[in-house]
Parts: sequence; structure tokens; C-alpha cells
Amino acid sequence: MTGIDLEVLSDWLGPEGAVAGLDKSRLTNSDLMMLARENGILVDKKTARRQIAIEIIMSPEKRIAHEQDRLLEMSKDELQRYFSDHMVSTKELMSVLESLGIAPKGKLRGKLSEFAANEISDLGMYQRVARGKQEFRGHNS
Repeated sequence: MTGIDLEVLSDWLGPEGAVAGLDKSRLTNSDLMMLARENGILVDKKTARRQIAIEIIMSPEKRIAHEQDRLLEMSKDELQRYFSDHMVSTKELMSVLESLGIAPKGKLRGKLSEFAANEISDLGMYQRVARGKQEFRGHNS
């Protein structure tokens, strides 16, 4: 279809540059979706252009560098900023949610990072509250 070697593009421009290049390219959204499909990436028709580019380039990459414990300590806003700044793919977000036992219900078009930030920050809050109660009980013994 397009003859684009994504690996070479990423090597030349770096992942962030490759995403920006695809996002600002002359390729239509349909072309980008076809490119995604050719690389085994399923993208919903209503996915934003930039997100399609992120999925194409970042899906093979692991962008979340923090351990789960560190993610659970972050606030919703910190998580959303982290996911955005690191251009985390849907595939990687789904993997993190699955490892935490969180299953999104239905389609979350374009809202997965917001959903993930809410769920992870809430789970972290519950863990901190539970930890606090255990420490409090330990002081009363």
C-alpha cells in the first residue's frame, strides 16, 4: 500500500518524530488505518489521527517505565500526563490494566488513558487507605 518502512522511519526520526511525521503526513486517515492493519494493529474508525500514528509507531515499544507500585502512587492527573507525555499505546495500557485485574467495559474510544488514570489512581488510593488502617491497628496492639 504505502511502502513505508516503519522501523527505518523510527530509526531516522526517533519514535516521537515518527509519530509526528505520520500525524502531519499527506496520508489520509484511511491510509493510516490501512498501514496500522498491515502491521497487525486494529484501530477503530473514530480514532483520532494522532492516536492512530501513536498506535502504529508505539505498539511494539514499551513506553511505561514505572513499576506498578509507582503508578499506583500517582494521582489521576499525574497518570494522564504521564501516559500522554510518553505516548503510551492502547495495547500497553490494556496490558497494564489487565495486570491490575481491571477490565474496561465496552468501547472507550479515545478515553482509555482517562479510564486507566481513574482506575489506577483509585486502586492506589484504596491500597494506601488499607495500608494506613493496618499501620493504625499495629500501633494499638
